[in-house]
Parts: sequence; C-alpha cells; structure tokens
Amino acid sequence: MSDTLRIPNLDLQEADALLLYAASEGSADLHWATDFMAPDPFHYLCDGTTSWVLVKDLELDRARDQSCCDVLALSTYEPGEGESGDSLHNALRELGFKCLLVPADFPIATANRLTDAGFQIRVAGAPLFVERAIKTPAQIEAVVTTQQAAEASMQAAVDALTQARIESGQLWLDGKPLTSERVRRTIHHVLLDHDCTGHHTIVAGGEQAIDPHQAGHGPLPANSPIIIDIFPRADASGYFGDITRTFVRGEVSEDVQRLYDTVLSAQLEALEAVCAGADGAAIHQNVQKRFADAGYGSGEIDGRMQGYFHGTGHGVGLEIHEAPSLGRRTDVLAAGQTLTVEPGLYYAGLGGVRIEDLVIIETDGYRNVTTFPKTLQL
Repeated sequence: MSDTLRIPNLDLQEADALLLYAASEGSADLHWATDFMAPDPFHYLCDGTTSWVLVKDLELDRARDQSCCDVLALSTYEPGEGESGDSLHNALRELGFKCLLVPADFPIATANRLTDAGFQIRVAGAPLFVERAIKTPAQIEAVVTTQQAAEASMQAAVDALTQARIESGQLWLDGKPLTSERVRRTIHHVLLDHDCTGHHTIVAGGEQAIDPHQAGHGPLPANSPIIIDIFPRADASGYFGDITRTFVRGEVSEDVQRLYDTVLSAQLEALEAVCAGADGAAIHQNVQKRFADAGYGSGEIDGRMQGYFHGTGHGVGLEIHEAPSLGRRTDVLAAGQTLTVEPGLYYAGLGGVRIEDLVIIETDGYRNVTTFPKTLQL
C-alpha cells in the first residue's frame, strides 16, 4: 500500500528531526510512516520536509520497492577501519541533525548512546502522528477486507455451534465436547485461508463470558450466552478488523433474552449517534444511562466487576485499539475514522452479552461495514 513520499504533520519541538527505531511489524506508528513492514528494527527519520528509512543491506531492495520514504543503506555509514563511531551517528551527522525528537517508547539504550555521542534528545507527546486516525480510501479498503475475513470466520464458528448437539448441559460435536479451543481453531483456520492471523480470539461461554477479555477455555455450555469476539490482522496490510456476536445454542431464558435485547437496542441507538463532529464521550454516557434506566447496575458486585464497565467503542487500524474512542474522555469524531460500536452487559449467574460492529465515520453519519446477522438463538 505504498504511495508517494509521506511527510507527516509534525511538531518537532525545535528538534532537527524525528527519530524512530523499532520493528515496524510491531510498531503501528513506524508502519504507518513508512508503509514498510519488517520483522527487525530499523531507523526512520523525518525533518518535516523529507523522510528516510535507514536499513541494513538485507532489506535495502525491499525497502526501495515498498516504502514511501527515501531509503538509505546503513552500511554506507559504517566507520572505516580503525575509526570509532556508529553507523546511525555518522548518518545523523551527515544529514546535519543534532537534536532529535523521539517517541516515549524509544529504546533507552539507544537514546543513551546518542546523548553520549553529543546528540540532544527530546521526547514527543502522544499521539505521535495524529493523522493516523483518518484513513485514506486505500486504508479503509484494507480494514474492510480484514473485516470480511473476520465475518467469514464468524460464520464458521456459528456453523460449529449449530451442528453441535446438546448433552448434559454441554455442546458436543463429532462425538467430543465442543470446546472454546476447538471453535477458536476453526476460526483461525478460516482466517489463515484469508491471509489473516487471529490474535487472542475470544470464544467464552457461561461464567467465563462475564470477563470481557477472557479468551475462553474448556467445554462450551448449552442454554447460556457464548461471546465470540474476532479481531484478526491482515498479514500483508497489517490492518485489523473487529466483530463480536453473542449466541445461545439451546434454550434462551427470559432474563438472557432481555439482556440481549437491551444491549442490541443500545448498540443500534449508539450507531445512529455516530457521525463526524459527534462526541464519543456523549455516546458512551448515553449507553450507560440507557442500561441504568433499564435496571442494569454496574460496578463491583459480590467481589467482581459486573454490568457495564468498558468503553462503547474504539478506533481500528494498524492497532486493534487506537483513536478515536467512545469512552470517558471527550473525543470528537471525524470523517474517515474507523470505529467499533460494542456495548455489553455482564452478570454472574446470567452470563455476558456483547454486540460489536465496525463502521466508517462519514460527514453525515456512518457506513456499517459489518454485515453479519445479529441473532441470539442457534
């Protein structure tokens, strides 16, 4: 997804250049700034008019082909025989950079070596690249493609639940208990077929579903909510998708049905409030009020968190959780952002319900790129 030379909108704080050093495979900021995914650390520099990547010979040709920066060979700056110094330091001196702006997670050992060599270091605030939250059409398409893979894997999970038989309050498939682990493997196999990788996929039933980030383990219960939350990352683009659905295989109690209907109604209402200029905190507060008005209390109850105790949504892109947010703090939404809307309720003895869609924020509303049905009973 490389394009022309990318120059981020930077506040250099009177530094000469921004310096990053990380493996872009694990650094969303570096990946976004360079369009270059690499498993090993490399250097990135930007002085506000030009951006560079400084890479080893191993990655030189690939960086030239894929990155949206000027490419410098690290070997060019290696000290000569009998000379002291460091390749990075030599490159910085040749470029005329004496004062460097670095992110808060910059390696401290590298920073110490730079200061020992006479360079000045300043630490940038967060977010580093504010424009990362606004997706280009190509980036939106990457998110949508990953979301489609997530939906395909959700269908595979539903197929497994539907085919399972009920025996002694548990689900069985092909003569064996249907476990969270088996369903998760099914999901991950489908994601691999779509060139995506599953990360901490949640398949949690019964009491396990009360903890929103419990991955789930062991046999899945019948007649009780099962939360499935799939948030894969595309292997090529690095962009995430995110979808959550809640299912019951078997009989649905009146209490669970009411819980589900309340969450679904709140989610649909929150979706209709999403548009450019809306305040994420206000959307979140409205969901909280709706739940409270319906009689669902929240907080620590009988020694564990119950009710509604997470945000209503978050941005999705090169990170699974990024700006903007629908939560406690004020966050004004903008067109081009990709956002989840995912309220939930969780109670001991009842289970958990969460419903999540991924949407694109537009000037006058939103575009829901999640098409998977919202059906409780299987």
